[in-house]
Amino acid sequence: MSNCLVSISDQAFFTIVTAALEAYAIDHGDPDSEEESKHLETFGNLWGYRSKSGLGEEVFRIAMADVSTAAHRGKGFVIDKEESYEAKADFVSVFYPELTFLGDYHSHPYTTPADGVNTELDLERHSLYQFSNADFSSVKYQQDSGRDYRVGLVATVFERKEGIPRTSKHMDGASCIRFQYQDVTIWIKAYVWAGDDYRRKSDKMVHLICPNLGFNAS
Repeated sequence: MSNCLVSISDQAFFTIVTAALEAYAIDHGDPDSEEESKHLETFGNLWGYRSKSGLGEEVFRIAMADVSTAAHRGKGFVIDKEESYEAKADFVSVFYPELTFLGDYHSHPYTTPADGVNTELDLERHSLYQFSNADFSSVKYQQDSGRDYRVGLVATVFERKEGIPRTSKHMDGASCIRFQYQDVTIWIKAYVWAGDDYRRKSDKMVHLICPNLGFNAS
């Protein structure tokens, strides 16, 4: 049995996935320039509740997710602005005082053959759907800055011209969900920092729940 449950609401699922797909597929460059700016990372904050299940598991319910439109985006990085977090935290405190900041999400865009990833299995073999060292450093920076950072999600997007149907499934124990949309394969991976010492929990210790996709607690 896992000791942490992370549940993604319909609204949060919609925002996270559509933001990742938009940054991936839509040209964000200057309309007067011939140079494309696609396959970018995206970023947003997670808001919700923290509780205990009837079995004593720590539960993080992601009720809402936002998109940081001011973040500096690239194909291998995304940098948010402190002002963006502060503005949204203040707005939430006024209009959604029942919600608390839980953490954030970002995306990993991969293409073939530019990234040297030819198949979904290549991507999984190299654990590219998981947090990078830079991602973990970002979490530590936020925690050291005083934020009560508890949940981190990464949505990885990979598309190839001739997609091969793959079944939706839990991975890494149950801390990651893989599913497909058209010719795009998407992974959503969850990490939890729980307890007073903020030790990270992942893989078999975390169970990611997404009712929208049919992934429930049982």
